[in-house]
Amino acid sequence: MPELPEVETLCRQLRQVILGNQIRDVTIYDAKIAYFPEMIDRTIKDVRRRGKGLEIDLGGPVVHLHLRMSGRLFWQQDHVLPPPPHTRYSIEFAPGRMLCIDPRRFATLDLRDGYEAEKTFVPDLLAGIDLDAVCLQAKGRRLPIKALLLDQRVMPGMGNIYACEILFESSINPWRPTGDVTPAEWRKIVTATADILKTAVTCRGTSISDWRDLFSAKGEYQHQLKVYGQEGKTCPRCHGQIERRKLSGRGTYYCPSCQK
Repeated sequence: MPELPEVETLCRQLRQVILGNQIRDVTIYDAKIAYFPEMIDRTIKDVRRRGKGLEIDLGGPVVHLHLRMSGRLFWQQDHVLPPPPHTRYSIEFAPGRMLCIDPRRFATLDLRDGYEAEKTFVPDLLAGIDLDAVCLQAKGRRLPIKALLLDQRVMPGMGNIYACEILFESSINPWRPTGDVTPAEWRKIVTATADILKTAVTCRGTSISDWRDLFSAKGEYQHQLKVYGQEGKTCPRCHGQIERRKLSGRGTYYCPSCQK
C-alpha cells in the first residue's frame, strides 16, 4: 500500500500538472467506482494529502482519492492512447489525463462537501508530531509499539515499511508494550519519524514491488532501507542478523540484537 511518502509524492506532482486546470471529462471503467458528473467543468483549486488519502479541491466539493492496496496514479499526456490494463477511472484535463491503475480494485474515489471535509482534522506527520499527545495516548497501554505506530488515528499516513525503519533507527523492539516506552524513547521515535519520512519524500517513496510515481518512475528510498526486506542480512548497526516475524498480520523486520 502506498504510504505517506508515496502519497505526498503524488500530491506534489499533481499540483504541477493539474492545479488551475479545468476538468474536461471523467470516464469510469469499473462499475465499482461511482460517477460524479458535477466534477466536470470544475477548476482545481488545490491538491492536498490527508494521511494516506488525497484531496482535490474543486472550490466547493472535494474529490477524495485513496489508493488502498495496489492503486497508483498515472499521468498520460496523449489523450488518444488507450488506457493501460487495470485502469479504473480517468480524469481528463487540457494538458493530459490522470488515470487510476488498480489491479486489485480496492482504490476509492468519492466526492464530498468541502466544508464537511475541513471540519475533520487530520494531523500531518510531516508538519511535526505532538510528543505530549502521543505519550498520553501511549500511557499504560500493552499494545505493541509498532501496532500503535500503524494506528491511523494516532499516526495518519504511517505504513509498515516506515514503521519498521523508524523503530530500528530508534533501537526499539516492535513488540515492546507501548506503555513501557519512555518519554526519552518517544523523542527518538519522533525525531526518526521526521527524518525518515522527509528523506523518503525527497526520494519519491520506496519502490519494492509495484509503486511508481505519477510519471511511472520508481522511487529511490529502497536503496536506504536498513531492515525492511533485509531478512537474514547483517544488521548495519550491531552486525547481528535481521529477522522477519508477523505482528498483527504484518511482516515485521527488525534486529533482535540491538532493538530492545
